[in-house]
Amino acid sequence: MWRWVLPGAVVVAVLIGFVASRNGPTEHAASHAPPVVTQPPTSNTPTVTPTCGTKNGQTAKITHVVWIWMGTQGYGHVIGKPRVAPFMNQLAQECGLATRYSTITHPAIANDVGALAGDPHGLVHNSCDTACTTTAPSLLSQVRWRAFIGGMHSACAKLDGLQSHYSRLSNPPTYLTAPRCATSDLPLGSPSQGPLRQLIGRNTLPPFTLIAPDSCHDTGFNKHCGGKLKRAVFLARADFWLRRWIGALTKMPSYKSGATAIFVTWNQGAPAKPLRIDCTARPAGGSCQVPLIVVSPFVKPGTRTPARLSHYSLLGATERLLGVPRLGHAAGPSGQALLRAFGL
Repeated sequence: MWRWVLPGAVVVAVLIGFVASRNGPTEHAASHAPPVVTQPPTSNTPTVTPTCGTKNGQTAKITHVVWIWMGTQGYGHVIGKPRVAPFMNQLAQECGLATRYSTITHPAIANDVGALAGDPHGLVHNSCDTACTTTAPSLLSQVRWRAFIGGMHSACAKLDGLQSHYSRLSNPPTYLTAPRCATSDLPLGSPSQGPLRQLIGRNTLPPFTLIAPDSCHDTGFNKHCGGKLKRAVFLARADFWLRRWIGALTKMPSYKSGATAIFVTWNQGAPAKPLRIDCTARPAGGSCQVPLIVVSPFVKPGTRTPARLSHYSLLGATERLLGVPRLGHAAGPSGQALLRAFGL
């Protein structure tokens, strides 16, 4: 009897495979997914409570500025990709988005320094050793500040930590002679515990706060993170990370009152070349262009600006909000243009 049963089973299996192939390829997304990812939205209904627009049209009075400093990724790899970055795209739609925002140059170190000091000051090589810093004045020498860096093993660390997924290139203050680095540049922790969580809980953020994820959650590529080396995987991880931190920050009384503004941007575009290109001297696009998402109760939901803006504009806008002089290339009018575009 078995000589008839076995051939019959083979025929049935072949027929099932043929039907499946006619109905489309088998989905294998689960095998490529990171440990925890958000699912793409299935409708146009917002998946989180709206965070912007509750004070639109009122006069802004902002005393706290937060930068969320993501890693390497291009504008077109993030914006318009709701399947892999649903929260980032939702946040851009519900708040504000600069559609012609560029970095300063490549590599990353020049953007780290230039965004805080108004000029790279000659730091244009990622391979700098631990002594690679500039004594130039920066935003960190102008105001009280804190930086919270993902994966960092100790305060103000100038050595990478592969096992903890910490990269100094995600920690701009370590390239500056920043005052109080040992007590102000701290490990990030999580939205449920750690030094940033404590300040959020007490509603006591300083005038300037910089937050950077570890290298597995900053949208860049890191072969040590596990899983498939796919852009969609790294974007999904970063999307989930950003959702949690924006959720925590926007619950603060100082955010709800309008006193805190949040800017989400990327250190550099992708691919990270050509080196030492002047991104601010050319139309935003290609490897120079990155998103800037502006989150504040004063921002009208859905605001988009085509103004030519850059990391220098972000520095200038921050200095204007905090009432300190503009440094270097941040002294131009683009900082004011950024604030005006988003009602700040």
